[in-house]
This record gives sequence, structure tokens and C-alpha cells, in this order.
Amino acid sequence: MSGSPTFPIPASLQELESAPYNLLPYPNDFEDDDEAARAESFHKLIRVVEAGNRSLISNGLGLFEVPDGEEDLDAWNDTERIQALYTLVRKSDSLAPATRTRLVKALCDAVHGLSEALANPGAVMASQTQQSNDGEEGGVGGANSFVVSQSFRDAMACHIYMLFTVMFLTESKEKLGKSLNAGTSSSSSGRGGSKSKSKSSKSKGQNTEVEDLAASRAACAEAMHHASLAMSEHKSRLWRRGVVDEAVVGLPCRIAYQMLESSTGVIARKASSGDAALQMIAATVDSAPCLLNTVVAALVDLLHTYDHIAPLVAELCCIVNGQVLATELLREIGRLDTTEGSNDTGNKASGIKNIAPFISELAAVRPRVVLSNISLLLPHLDSEPYIMRSAIVNSIGHILVREDQTLMENKDDEEGSDEESKDERHVVNMAKTRTSLFDILCDRTCDITSFTRGAALKVLNDLTEKQSLPLDRIMPVTAIAIDRLQDKAVMVRRYAMQLLTSLLENNPFMGMLNPEPYREKVRELEAYLKCNIPEEILKARDTALEEAKNDESQGERELHEIESAALAAAIADAEAKKEEEALSEAESTFLAKVRALKFASQALAFTELFENSNASFRTMLMSSNSSDVTEALRFFVRAKHFGLPCAVTGTKKALALMWSNEANIQEEVLRAFIEVFVAEPGTEGKELLPENQIAQNLLDLVREANVSELASIEEALGRLVKKEIIPPDVFSVLWAIASQARGELRASAVLVISMAASADPNIVDSAYRLQNLYDAGLGDHIEENHDWKTARSAACALQRVARAKVDPSSAKYIILDLISERLVAIARGDWCDDANVDDTNAWFCAAEQSINAIFTICPSPEKVSMEILLGHQQVIFGCSDDSSTASTLRLARFFFVLGHIALKLLMYTEVLSSSVRRANAAKTVKKQESASTGATENSESKEDEGDDAIEAELGLAAQAEAETERKVAEISENEIVGRGIISLFTPMLLRVVANENGTYSSPVLMQSATLALCKCMCISKSFCEKHLSLLFSVLAKAPNDDQDLRANIVVALGDLAFRFPNELEPYTPKIYACLRDKSIRVRRHTLMVLTHLILNDMVKVKGQVCEIALCLQDNESTIRDMARLLFHELSKRTNSPIYNLLPDIVSQLSQLDLKQEVFREIMQFLLSFIKKDRQNEMLLEKLVLRFPKCTTINQKADLAYCIAQLKVNEKGIKCLNDNFKLYKDALFDEDVLKNFMSFIAKAKKNATKPETKQTLQELEEKFTECAAAGMENVNASKKAARAKKRAARRVARKKVEWDESEEEENAVASDPEPEEFEEVDEENRPANAQPVKSERSSTTKRRSGRSRSAALTA
Repeated sequence: MSGSPTFPIPASLQELESAPYNLLPYPNDFEDDDEAARAESFHKLIRVVEAGNRSLISNGLGLFEVPDGEEDLDAWNDTERIQALYTLVRKSDSLAPATRTRLVKALCDAVHGLSEALANPGAVMASQTQQSNDGEEGGVGGANSFVVSQSFRDAMACHIYMLFTVMFLTESKEKLGKSLNAGTSSSSSGRGGSKSKSKSSKSKGQNTEVEDLAASRAACAEAMHHASLAMSEHKSRLWRRGVVDEAVVGLPCRIAYQMLESSTGVIARKASSGDAALQMIAATVDSAPCLLNTVVAALVDLLHTYDHIAPLVAELCCIVNGQVLATELLREIGRLDTTEGSNDTGNKASGIKNIAPFISELAAVRPRVVLSNISLLLPHLDSEPYIMRSAIVNSIGHILVREDQTLMENKDDEEGSDEESKDERHVVNMAKTRTSLFDILCDRTCDITSFTRGAALKVLNDLTEKQSLPLDRIMPVTAIAIDRLQDKAVMVRRYAMQLLTSLLENNPFMGMLNPEPYREKVRELEAYLKCNIPEEILKARDTALEEAKNDESQGERELHEIESAALAAAIADAEAKKEEEALSEAESTFLAKVRALKFASQALAFTELFENSNASFRTMLMSSNSSDVTEALRFFVRAKHFGLPCAVTGTKKALALMWSNEANIQEEVLRAFIEVFVAEPGTEGKELLPENQIAQNLLDLVREANVSELASIEEALGRLVKKEIIPPDVFSVLWAIASQARGELRASAVLVISMAASADPNIVDSAYRLQNLYDAGLGDHIEENHDWKTARSAACALQRVARAKVDPSSAKYIILDLISERLVAIARGDWCDDANVDDTNAWFCAAEQSINAIFTICPSPEKVSMEILLGHQQVIFGCSDDSSTASTLRLARFFFVLGHIALKLLMYTEVLSSSVRRANAAKTVKKQESASTGATENSESKEDEGDDAIEAELGLAAQAEAETERKVAEISENEIVGRGIISLFTPMLLRVVANENGTYSSPVLMQSATLALCKCMCISKSFCEKHLSLLFSVLAKAPNDDQDLRANIVVALGDLAFRFPNELEPYTPKIYACLRDKSIRVRRHTLMVLTHLILNDMVKVKGQVCEIALCLQDNESTIRDMARLLFHELSKRTNSPIYNLLPDIVSQLSQLDLKQEVFREIMQFLLSFIKKDRQNEMLLEKLVLRFPKCTTINQKADLAYCIAQLKVNEKGIKCLNDNFKLYKDALFDEDVLKNFMSFIAKAKKNATKPETKQTLQELEEKFTECAAAGMENVNASKKAARAKKRAARRVARKKVEWDESEEEENAVASDPEPEEFEEVDEENRPANAQPVKSERSSTTKRRSGRSRSAALTA
């Protein structure tokens, strides 16, 4: 029984032909003369193996045991059986399918039999145990000392190895087949399918083969799994003292690795028996701890190589007993080198990409194991691969979720037990750990990589949804999510918005988050607490207040701080008291109020975070990315359900997206509209609100909406009406409100009805509904209360009604006639108050819509218009003879109506022209059809005559259509404002607009008259061309405070440019000049007009585009966004307008007195649109050639900055090198040199050719040398300038000294006393004293003269 094993596991199958095995490739009696004999020989070998299996089943373990004294012949493990197994396994790939199936079954039966014999030794174990008990004193040993014979171990090892070899060859063949199939499928994808029948027959054969292969793989896996379990559970029986043979025990693991390689999915995992492979590895690890390092190394290699292994290995860690395997794997991952210094960077990156998911997968199933070894992973947070950082972040999320659930379970257990804080230390440590993990999560939201930032936000979102986010983390996490809305990555913004939505849905406060009730509650609780402060604190507060009042230096702020400090001290004292202490009723009430104050304050702070972030939400809403818009809309829907005020304003802004070009955004806006205003909260639009509530929501929506929002609401409401989502009873409720309500409510109800009527005219287009509209919107109530809003809404609703046909017997015609009379009265301003400017301002909108309604429903609107104008004339000019003035407001109303009627007459003329053309076309088509049917019945000659008639008729039709167009052009050019009734009032209109003597000072009158003039100019080309100079003079002379007038003129100029572009072209610079207006509104309107004109090719983009470029840095955000939008749209055009404009923009901007950062931000934005290499090359050359024309070093620095922003290629480098002399004199400047060096640095990164790298090196050396030389010249020039200044100062100082000396000499010469002294003393002087004195004086004078001449020369 003792001794070394006779069947050691070989390194390869071929080693069995050498010692100590000495097997042959084939047995000596193997016949292979032909295929039949060869097959028969293989069957004979199979029968040998099967016969041995039968003996094993019948005799069990006793087959390997021999009585004492007899020779161990090893009858079952004889040479014949081993030789047969070797030959069959060696040739298993070439065996017939049936023979191979028998071989696999025989091997599996043998392994099962050996495993069963090991598990159930039976009588052999009993006899051996008895002998052991008899031979040992005290009965020590027994069943636990039973060990099988060496022959059994050899048989076990031999058969497991043979089964391993068969499985290894099968897996290798399967892997090779997959690779070959992939190659043949890719190569044959371009060929024809002429052999479809042969392919179908082959596919059937392949399916059968695949099924047989899967069955054999499953059988082998089951047998190997059985063997591994037997060796694991009974290792003390198989090996003495349980010391396992690593080579034998490791065989199941070796084949399990290959099985896991093929488990790429659910189906593949089942086919390759992946579950059995995991069980084999687990059994090996449990039975042989000595193989743990080998298994860990193999698993890490699998993780490094295959991307599907991570969840399998995590599952394996759950199957293995204990934490040893998971711990060792984490330790190996912690040792990974994630730096980029190695040569195998690509393989390392892919390996880390495959390994990283294992961390999160393991944390999901074994969070405590990862938590206990988290210190091994945290250093990777500073590593380069973002996938590793993201995986650690995800694992932290799994840990926090699971540990939170564990803590909740522990709390529930503690409530039912009497033990007090048994594991307080563990709870404290766990709290610290949770805090640290949350800090890591929050820090990773600012990671350098967007994927990791998104992963951190996603984890926080999961924690919030699973209610595992601590209360003290809600505010910081909310602030983080709001901050991440400004992230540059779309994915991060999406996760941030989802996190904010989850925080709203899982907030710990009450259902409604309207801040006003919380503010009121906080004020109430603070007042109560201040009145009920404890006595000791109250005394201290009063003392401090009295001292502060006595101190004159203390102000109100200090007193407020004292009161706040007293309140904070009282709150801290109340919170310090435990509930278990005996508190009085007053103290309990005070403590309850303190907690209520804390709750209300936190809720208020939570809601204020959202309210203060409206700008971020609107930025998301107006993003160019559809994902941002969708998430923002969903957030606003949830916010509306929780009562946040920002939800209503945000939803109104979102309605502008109804005009988006993307259908999914429009659908999302409609869905949000339904969930907020129409459907029950939380039902996703499936259950609608009651009709009264829907009507009230719509009224609230339109009540405070502006014009643009009303247009978006009308579009959304119209779509909902078309889809029949809004119930008809809602409009019944609205009609009732319009009939009974007063003021704005009535106007809102009529306005909503008119919006719905745009999609379904039947809502108002009936005699009954028109009568209701007459009573509600145009009745006596409107006249008495001057309710112009309701009148305007009613007029809008009437524009949905078809034109009335003259039929005095029709009820609809009668009511429309009454309505027309009311509309005329409104247009004439019969009900206006001439002393109230606000009343007239409100009347303008009602009059405009009334005139529109008249031209929609009246059979002869031109006659009604004349009636309106004559009515105004009678009111204004039909006064008594002694009155020489007219009411300013009446005149303003008249001009407004005059201009609008002129414009509507033009539109009405075009409508009639279109009707005539349609009628003529229908008539022509009808004649053609009749002629074609007649041609088939007549002879050929008649057919020719019919064709000639058709051609003649077509010529007449074309001539008639041309005549119609000519008449329409004649009417619009000459009749409306040239010879009609309107022409009678245009001289007066021009006089008021010109306002030469400043007679008309009313802003309302000037705005109305100017608007009327603009509308008249839109009608006639000659009228427009004649008075354009007047319009621009009014624009130039408009008062600074009258921004409405300038804004209206700018918008009108846009309309005129669309209608008469050639006439407006000479005045284009004056339109651009309005971009420099002081008024934000004027600048915004000007940019909007120019944007439309440029994008519609009505205005050529010339040198004035520099003014638009300056708008990129405007103080107003809407102007900046509009300018960016214009350049984005221009960049989409094929003729590259931005590239063509950039040289002029650079030239003009560099000549302006702009700050350097302003210029560079503008150019950085514009240069980002230069994408093509050819454009980069040409622009680089143009910029380099512009250097000699620069007059200042700042201009050269700006050019260098523009060059640095361009893309680098070989031609650009060559251009810089060839034109070096043009800019070398500017390299002394630090800024210029920095920009050129950045260009060289970018070029070095992209350079691949050696000659290019050499050119860059030479160019860089030139830059350095010229910069140094230029700096020396600059320093020398500065030194010379300083020396010149010092010399000039010395000359000036000397000149002053000379002037002073001359003054002294003159003073001495004019002083008489020194002369007397000289005369008195002359007697006592020597004789030669006088000549010496005069020589000295003359010498001084000569020296002074020479110094002056020298100074002048210098």
C-alpha cells in the first residue's frame, strides 16, 4: 500500500509511451489493414474497458484489495486496460461518432464507479477497520484511519487523467471550430448563395453533431464533478493523513478553466457546463488549500484575458467555503500594476478592463469580504485606468446598500431583545466606515474622467432609490447633483438629473415641498422658542442686551446676534436632554418645538436648493442634446407633483420645445404636459383629472404666460385636441366660466377655447357657440368694463370660423353680422377712454385681432375697413371749427388701424389672387379631362384638332394667370397706398413721423405712427424706397429712453429686407450699428433680425459680421446664445462662410480696443469651426502673411494666438518654416513665443515622419534663438531710452542752474552797494586787483556761453 504511485500524472499524453508507463500507440494485436478491421479493433478495445467497468460495479473497492500474503496482481488495473484506454483516448478525434460516444460513456462510468467505491467502501473498510482495532491498543484509529490501496489511487488517477484528456481535446476542438466558422462566415459573406441545398443539408448534420457534442460534454463534466466531490469529501480515505496529490486534484480545475472560457453567455454556459466547472474548482479549493495560489493565479489570468469571466468568478467566491479565495483574489488585484510605463500597454489596459468588473460583481454578492479588504483596493483610486476607479465606486455602492440593510435588521433585533448596546464599538466603527465611504463617493463625483463621475452619481442614485442614503447626506448630495448639471459630459448631466429626481421622490419630508408653508412654519416656531427660552438663558440674554444697548458702539446687528445666540443656546440645551430623563411638560413641549423647527428648517433648505437652481434646470432644458431635455422634462413633472414652484415656470419654458425638430423631444413635451396639467399624478397619463380640474389647470397656465409661451401652449393644446386626449366636457366647463366669470378669468377661458378651436373649429363654429362667444367676449360687459383682453381672446376665436356666406335666413350669418358690428366698434375705439393711456395701450392688441377677425369672417372686408377708417376720421377731424388740435390717443389709434388695415388689404389681395389661380387651374384640368375623353371617341383628325385646342387653352390659361399676377402687383404697388383711401392719410402720417419741430412729443403717438409707416412701406416698393431715409433718420434721432420705438423699427426693417432686399441693401451697415445700442432689447431684436436675414440669404455677410462676433461677449446671456446659434448654423453650410469671414474678423477685432481675453475667447469659439485640413492650411498662411501689416506687438500676439488654435499638419509646419522671416521680429514677446511654442508642441505629438520631426526641431531652435536675440535688442533699446532720459534730465537740471546763476549775476550787477564798497576799498587794493576782477568776470561769461551752446548741441 505504501510507496510512490505507479501512475504519476504525465505532462502530456505522449509521455505515456515512455517510462514508467511504457505504453504503445496501438496494442500488439491491433488490426488496421482496412477501415473495417480498424473499426473492429477499436470496438474490441471498447469492450475491454466496458468489461472492466462491469467488474468494478460488481466488486467495488474489493477489486483493489488482496489478502495478506498474496501478491498484488492489480487485476483491474492491468496493462491491457490501460493500453486500451490510451489508444482510444489518443485517437478519440478520429473515432466514429458512435465509437467515441461509447468511449466517453465508458470513461464516465469508470470515474463514477471509482468515486462511488471511494464514497462507499463497504466490507473492505469494515475488515480493515477491524484489523486496525485489533492491532492497536485502546482502540485508537477506527474508521477515520482507513486508506485505500495504492492500486485504487493509481486507477483513480489514470481514469481521471484519461477523462481530462478527452475533455481537453473536445474543448480544444470546439474552440478551433468556432474560430474557423467565424473566419469562413466572414470570408463567404460576399459570395452568392447558389449552394443553398447543400448548405441546408450540412446545417442539419451540424446540428446533430452539435447536440451529440453537447451531450458528451455534459456527461464528462458530470463525471469529473463527481470525482472532484469524492476526492474533496473523502481525501482522508484516498491519501494517507489527507495529504493530497496536487497533480491529481488539480486535473478537474485544469479542465474547468477551459470550460469557463467557453461560458460566454447563458446558452453557452449551459452548453459548456459552466456550473459544473465552478463546482469542480470550489471542491478543489476546499479539499486542497495548497492549490489555492495556483487557482488564484489561473483565475486572475482568466479575468485578465476574457471579459465574461468576472461574474463567474464572483459566483465561485460564493460557492467556496469561507473568504479565503475572495481575499486572495482581491489581494492579487491590489498588487496590479496600473501604470503606463510598460511596453505592453494595450494588453494591460484590456486586462484591467476585464478585471475591474469583478470588484463590483464580488461586492454585489459578498460585500463584507470586499469591505474587509477595501484597503487593498483604495490605492487604485489614484491610478490611471478610469475603469478601475469606476469599479471601486460601484463596489462601495453595493457595500453601503448591504450594510444599511444589515444595520436595519440589527435595529429590529435589538428592539425585541433586552440586551443593551452589545456591539457599540462595532456600530461606531461601522458608522465611521460608512462616513469614509460616502466621502469617497462624493469626491469621485469630481473625478477627472466623466465615466467615473457618472458612476459615482449613479451609485448615489441607487442608494437614494433604495433609501440607503443617510439623512445628513441628503443636502450635500443634492448640492453635488445640482453642481454636476454644469458638467461638460452628457452622461454625467443625465445621471445628475436622475439623482435629483430620485431625491425628490424619496425625500424625508412631507409630500408637498412648497417653500412658503415651511417659511411660515419656521417663523412661527422661532417666535415660540424666543418667547419660551429657559430662565437662565433668558436672564443671560437680557443682561447682554442691556449691556449692548448701553454701549453706543453696538448696533442693531449686534442685538440680533445676541438674540440668535440665545436661541441657539436654548436649542442646544434642549437637544442635550435625553428623552429618558424626567422632563416637565413645558420642557417636553419646548423639545418638540425644537425638533419641529429643525425639521422645517431642513425642509426649507432642501426646497431652496432646487429653487435657487432654476438657471441650471433651464440650461438643461434648452440644451442641444435630447437626453438633457428629456431628463429635465421628467424632473419638472416630478417637481410639479411635489409642489415646487420652479416646476410651473420650468414647464412653461419647456413648452417652447414643441417647435423642436426632433420628434422624440416633442413627444416628451406632450407627455410632460399631460402628466402635469391633464392626468392624475403618478399614473403616466393613463388616468385623467376631473374636467373641472383640467379646465382650472389650463386657465392657470395661460393666465400669466407671455406671447411666446401662449404660442407654444396653443400648439400643445391643439395636438392634444386632435388626439382627443382632452375630454369634450372640459370645453363645456370653459364655456360656462367664460359666460359667468369676470376679468382675467373670463379672458383666459375664451383664450383657451380659441386655442383649442385652432385644432377643432367645431368648438366655436356653430350658431349656438357663436352666440355664446358674442355674449361672453363682445357683449355689454366688455363695453362697460373695457375688458380688452377678453375682446382680444374672442377675436382670436373668431379667426377659426369660416368666412360667412350672405344668407339673411341663416342664423349663423345673422349672429356673424352682429359680431362684425361689435368688431367694428372695437376697431374704431368707440369704447376707449381718451384720457387714459393704459386703456389705449390695452386696446391695441384687441383692435389688431378684431381687424384680423373682420378679414376672416366678413364677406366684404374692404368695405368694413373703409367704414372703420371713416369712423376714425369723423371722430378725429369732425370736431367744431374752433378746435385746431386733435386728441393724441385718438390719433395714435387711428394710425394703428390705418397701418394694420393697409397690411391686411395686401394679404387679402394675395388670398383672392390665390383663389383665382386655383379656380383657373381647376377649370383647365376639367377641360383637359373632357378633351381627353372626347379624343378617344372621335377620329384621328378630330384628335389633332382637340390637341390644338388644348394647347391653345393652356396658352390662354397661362396668359390669364400672368394677367392676374400683374393686376395683383398693380394693386399692391399703386392702389392700396397710392390711390386708395389710405393714400389720403399718408401725408399726415409722414408729417407726424418726421416730427421736424418736435411738435408731437407723445411716445404712444410716435410709436403708432412709425409702426403704421413701416406697414405701409411693406406694401409698395416705390413707397418704401421713397421713405427709407426718413425711417432711418427716425431710428437715429429716437430718444434714448424710447427703446420700444427703436426695437419696433428694427423688427420692421427685417420685414422690409425680406420683401424688398435690394432697396434695403445700402442701409445694411446702419442695421448692424444697432448691435451697439445701449438697450438690451434693441440689441436682442437687432441680432434676431440679422440672424433670420443671414440664414435665409436675404443679407450678405460682409465685413459687418465683426459686430455679430462681438455679441459673443455681450453682457446679456440671451444675446450671447443667439450669436452662438448663428455661427453654429453658418458652420453647417457647405460653402464654409465662417472660414471666408475669419480673416476680416481677425483684422477688424485686432484694430479695436478690446481686452485680450475678450478677443481670444471670440477667436477660440470661431476657430473651433475650422475642421478641414485645407482650410487650416489656407487660414494659417493668411494669418502669417498678415504679420508685417501689424502696427503693435499686441496685434502680433493676437495673430500668434489664432495660429496656436489651428490644427497642425505637415503643410502648416512647412508654411511656418518658409515664412519665418515675416514673424521672427515678434518672437521677443513672451506671449507670441508662448503661442508659437504651443503650436510646435501640438505638432510634435502628431508628427510621424523623421523629416517632419527634424523640421520641428530646427524651427524650435530658431524660435529660441530669435527670441533671445530679440530680447537682447529690446533690453538694449530700453537701456538706451533710459540713458537718453537721464541725459535729458541732466541737461534740464543744468539749464536751471545756469538760469539761476545768470539771475544772480544780473542781481549783483544791478546792486549799487557792492560798487560803493569797491570804490571805498579801491584805495587799499593793489594796483593789479581791478584787472584781475574784470578778467574773472569775462571768463565766467564766456564759460556760460559755451555751456549753453553745448547744451543746445546735445
